[in-house]
Amino acid sequence: MDWIVIVNPVSGKSRGKRLAESVVRFLAKRGVTAEPVFTTGPGDGTRLARQAVAEGIRQVAVCGGDGTVHEVVNGLVGSDAVLGIVPSGRGNDLARVLGIPGDVESASAVLMDGVDRQIDLGRIGDRYFGTVATLGFDSVVARWTYDRGARFYVLAVLKTLRTYRCPTVRLEGDFGRFEGPILLVATGNGGFYGAGMQIVPQAICDDGVLDVCLVKAVSKATLLSLFPRVFWGGHGKHPAVQMFRTKTLRIVTEEPLEIFADGEPVCCTPATINVVPGVLNVRVGKQGFGQ
Repeated sequence: MDWIVIVNPVSGKSRGKRLAESVVRFLAKRGVTAEPVFTTGPGDGTRLARQAVAEGIRQVAVCGGDGTVHEVVNGLVGSDAVLGIVPSGRGNDLARVLGIPGDVESASAVLMDGVDRQIDLGRIGDRYFGTVATLGFDSVVARWTYDRGARFYVLAVLKTLRTYRCPTVRLEGDFGRFEGPILLVATGNGGFYGAGMQIVPQAICDDGVLDVCLVKAVSKATLLSLFPRVFWGGHGKHPAVQMFRTKTLRIVTEEPLEIFADGEPVCCTPATINVVPGVLNVRVGKQGFGQ
């Protein structure tokens, strides 16, 4: 078996299964064997990836969204297996970071003809992430959509905006120390989250550091004016926004607050986020990747 394809059959309004079948057919035409295996619940992506590595498979593709990719990454981290991605979810942010095309044929061609690169990951406790870890307003929105579905994202933003109270946090890292009320803190290994929003536009996934976006407490009106700018990274010029680079970020809050990473719940504060350089092999296009 040349590839195993881990599939979330319900990702992207159930597109995952159809796209995986297309991937297998595409590879077969090129003389490459691939077997799809399907997730059935939380944690399956990690379990299936670890099982594949234990069985000697060294090329593991994901046909799913960021949640499935997150699980598979945590199953492959530290091994010599290579990760390929065929995006089929709503966000597809790690695929975007890596420059992997969104259509199935082009993404399948990358599996065949691409090059292997090593990228960094962020780590919180025993969990790894490829894109962004969020705390504050974004995490509250993420929890609401995680429980109800990504299609309710705009509603989640509006409901959170109505009731959200900015927490006080203490941040410590290579940049020094910050303490005060915040709207959000986003810690990025890659620049994108939330289906293409550029929260830390300068982040590069193989530079050995994490990029941190701190948004201090602002009014609801200011938040509404800042929000559209995140789609192109223009929020960084606002005086309430600070950008840092660090290898380690320690976060302490007055009460435990939930942290999401790659759109998945990972832990609560207090927490320490570290960068782990070059720990994951990925298959990307011949042109490589970059922000």
